[in-house]
Amino acid sequence: MRPSPLLALTLFALACRSDDKDVVLDTNVDTAPQTVDEDGDGFTGEDDCDDTDPAVNAGAAETCDGLDNDCDGEADEDATDAATFYADADGDGFGVEAYTETACEAPVGYASEVGDCDDQDAAIYPGAVEDDCLDPTDYNCDGSSGLTDGDADGFAACEECDDTNRAVNPSATEICDDLDNNCDGEADVGAVDAATWYQDADTDGYGDTDFSLKSCDTPEGYASEDGDCDDAVASTNPGAAEVCDDVDNDCNGSVDDDATDAATYYSDRDQDGYGDPATGKTSCEQPTGTVDNDGDCNDKEELAWDGATEVCDEVDNNCDGSVDEGLTTTYYLDNDEDGYGNAKRSVTACSAPDGYVENTDDCDDTEEAAWTGATEICDEIDNNCDGSVDEGVESTWYLDVDGDGYGGSRSTDACSPPTSDYVAADGDCDDGDNDAYPGASLGCDGGDYDCDGDVDNDADGDGYADATCGGDDCDDGDAVVLPEVGGGCALGTTCLDVLANGYSAGDGIYTIDPDGFGAGLDPFDVECDMTTDGGGWTVIEYSADLTFQQQFTGGDRYRFLGTDFTLDLSDAQITAIQSLSTEGNQTYVGLCEHVIHYYYTAGAGHDYSFGFRFFDGTETAAGLASYSPYDITVTADGCAVNGGEGGALSKATLFEINSVKVPVVNVQCRDCGDATPEKFGSPLMSYPAYLR
Repeated sequence: MRPSPLLALTLFALACRSDDKDVVLDTNVDTAPQTVDEDGDGFTGEDDCDDTDPAVNAGAAETCDGLDNDCDGEADEDATDAATFYADADGDGFGVEAYTETACEAPVGYASEVGDCDDQDAAIYPGAVEDDCLDPTDYNCDGSSGLTDGDADGFAACEECDDTNRAVNPSATEICDDLDNNCDGEADVGAVDAATWYQDADTDGYGDTDFSLKSCDTPEGYASEDGDCDDAVASTNPGAAEVCDDVDNDCNGSVDDDATDAATYYSDRDQDGYGDPATGKTSCEQPTGTVDNDGDCNDKEELAWDGATEVCDEVDNNCDGSVDEGLTTTYYLDNDEDGYGNAKRSVTACSAPDGYVENTDDCDDTEEAAWTGATEICDEIDNNCDGSVDEGVESTWYLDVDGDGYGGSRSTDACSPPTSDYVAADGDCDDGDNDAYPGASLGCDGGDYDCDGDVDNDADGDGYADATCGGDDCDDGDAVVLPEVGGGCALGTTCLDVLANGYSAGDGIYTIDPDGFGAGLDPFDVECDMTTDGGGWTVIEYSADLTFQQQFTGGDRYRFLGTDFTLDLSDAQITAIQSLSTEGNQTYVGLCEHVIHYYYTAGAGHDYSFGFRFFDGTETAAGLASYSPYDITVTADGCAVNGGEGGALSKATLFEINSVKVPVVNVQCRDCGDATPEKFGSPLMSYPAYLR
């Protein structure tokens, strides 16, 4: 029992007494009750029935520890960690869930386990053995008896060790699944799928084939791979690399074969210390006559190897693929011994062979006076090899036929005149007339005596000399006015020429001279169409129409009119105009009465029954279904009705002819000779031909 606070204070005062009479003691003592929390649980006095145990106080939770934790005067009542117990009437250690008690210890007649399916029979409880195949009682409370085949594997529960798994029964095959499949009391023993393991004494992952066992799990000191030929050495096994050590490292039955550290050796037949790369073989030991490098490109030549110094010996000493490179020079044959070589004849050598030089400057190795850079001399040789002979040292000489001192277009280059007929001066424009030459006196007959390219005394440059000096130009101030002895001065050769010369004043009459001055025809007047389709058309007019009348009798057949049409211009004039023309056109208007001009009915013999003769005498073919090769188009066919036309222009057949052969000078017909009056004609004067 601990002393009270008052007693402690008194003892303390007595202990402090002294013989020192000067000390005055304070005898005033506090006698009020003192509260102390010895166990520090926050409770004192009646609220803490054990102040030495912090787990005991009025606020503590009651637990199963034999103490009055909450200081209510009872121990373990309503303990928070109390367990649930189940009524066990048969005392087999398993109760029923319907009757329970909560307590720190099992009350009499109660058990901590539940699940008893018959609490009146101590032999029946969960986990009880059911080994009597004749007793239908469910001893283990699993809902079945020993006679039940729960997994339907053909065995009753009493006959097997696990009636919930069909793979487990006395007839099952033992496999590696951690189960006692055949119910022999051992799991996986003798499993048919057990692996074979091989003793691996050196733990290199490969075992000895002669020492093996079957097991579902890897036995200690065993490996799944066999074939270890030395199970005492970890570096010797089928997966090891073969090395040069006189040991069969990879257990293939051969020693040092294909060793990873074997060296490659090459044959050195010329004993220059460098091997032939084509002869490489690996070996742990160097064979006789070999070296460990492959730098020899010619193992028959002791002066040739990779990196050797190239020497001039016609051998590829340094094995770079070239022979004597950097040491040889190309030399060229100097056949004429002029010191200059022929580029087409060469040799490569370390020194110049006899008769060879280093340059290629000779263009003619048969002529010692010819080489590149030589001085050209007049000897009919290409001395300086520039492709020309005697250039720069020759002169051009011109043939002077008329002996006036000037030559014409015929010339030759030579060092001296070929004959006395050649002179040094050229420019003679008429080498058959000794009055014509550069600087000669001018004439008035239309000639170019001074050879300046122009007619003498031709001020307007039209090619005709002025009439005042005896020439033929009636107006030497106007180049368009061309003279003609027989008649006037033409403005051009054709209407197109007049237009091109800029002398057109619109449609009208113009003087032209198609064959030019002095060529036969005198200038003559023509009608010019200067507006249609760009203008420049020369009009070829007719003198009379083809009268509309019955032209033929005596039946139908192909025939031309007995007389050609008449034209205003003469044949010669028209011919001259045609010779300068590239285009021509004419509309032929066919007037009719019962005369088919173009088409009646197919197959009736009237198709293309009208044809033409042109100015040059050519004719369209009779009776063919085409006007080819002439460009003739029928733009209206009023005569196709064969009767009732009456020669009316509105009922005519129109032929558009595009050809430089116009004008049309005659026509032929077929359907134009019956007894019925068959008439035809054409207003020719109103439809002339046009040429340009």
